[in-house]
Amino acid sequence: MKKFKVLHISPTPLVDAPRKINDTLNLYSKYDSSIFIFKDYPGKLKGKFSTNVLIYDISKEVILSLLADADIIHIHNFLTIEQENIVLRYSKSDVIFVYQAHSPLREGPLFVNYADNSRIDYDKKCVIAQYHPRLYQDYVLVPNIILQIPTISLINDADTPKVLFSPTHKRVGGRWNDKASSELDVALNALEALGLIELVVAEGYTPHELYQLRKRCHISIDEIVTGAYHQVSLESMCAGNVTINNADIFSKLMLKTIIGKDVKVPFLNMNEFTIKEKLLSIVKDKKLIRKFQQDSYNFHIQYLQPEILIEHYINIYTEVLKK
Repeated sequence: MKKFKVLHISPTPLVDAPRKINDTLNLYSKYDSSIFIFKDYPGKLKGKFSTNVLIYDISKEVILSLLADADIIHIHNFLTIEQENIVLRYSKSDVIFVYQAHSPLREGPLFVNYADNSRIDYDKKCVIAQYHPRLYQDYVLVPNIILQIPTISLINDADTPKVLFSPTHKRVGGRWNDKASSELDVALNALEALGLIELVVAEGYTPHELYQLRKRCHISIDEIVTGAYHQVSLESMCAGNVTINNADIFSKLMLKTIIGKDVKVPFLNMNEFTIKEKLLSIVKDKKLIRKFQQDSYNFHIQYLQPEILIEHYINIYTEVLKK
């Protein structure tokens, strides 16, 4: 039986999300999957998320061969007109296109709905099942995948809680892309000054380096501003951390929809108004920390293993290949 070839294409590394889908397909499916990005991130993030993907300007010859062989081309987030022309020129006439949105609308980098204005005719459109589906209401839900090995290090009564905050940026003023908060900074700095926490603020690390830090911590803070959750929350559960965010009912419902179970999601909700009181309460209660750590780890083991989540992508490819 023919082994179908999938090619993932992304404008940038997209904090490693497409690469994880690609690698999981190769591990747990019949598909032969490859991936390339058109450009790496600039500045301090250059090379942090691109070590395991092909980059167009560096590996052009190999990439053009992959384009010519692909049965399914899976586009992530958007392509420029020039990039679309390359894909359309070198791909097969009967190739199947799948599109996946990773970013919100009306904020950078997606200010408009890319797929509606693309020259590419997509057979299926999907969206990350976090906060995004409220903006892409007719898209198929798909998960972000965490590939790290699950681990847990329960806090001891004598330990000072280690709290990790790893914002990808500190820009403010957006609706869904904000990560930083002055109220959070005040709370964290005060608790650190009082010796109640060991604070780790991590920026510029590779995904591997960051996970090595996370699995040695007890609490991970995603963001408390938007009502969303992000990959940080998924990585936190994989590492057996207390997972702090402000995920609203809709965002949690999307996660429950993906796992197919109406179960309690072990997020510890805090916002800019409650962060001081709630964070102080949790760091003083080692028994409660252990409970949330264990609940996070158990949730990941039961529902978020990559071999389980990849079925969502396999189902999409199976469906479009039947057309």
